[in-house]
Amino acid sequence: MLTHEIGSNAGDVYTLLSQKGRLSIRKIGELTYKQESVIFLSLGWLLRENKIKITEQNGELVSEISYTTSDMYY
Repeated sequence: MLTHEIGSNAGDVYTLLSQKGRLSIRKIGELTYKQESVIFLSLGWLLRENKIKITEQNGELVSEISYTTSDMYY
């Protein structure tokens, strides 16, 4: 998989999270039909850019947009 493909998939996941809010990894897969490896690469990309945060909720990993103070005012 090429870097631009990972970036494109990360954009898809980010858009989904911005529309739906907090989602589990499983739910992201159900909504995007992307393979688990693609989802994890996308989440890693977004984590590296500090765009999302991942937490554990009831034994499941969930991800959500990580808003910074400056993002909230634009």
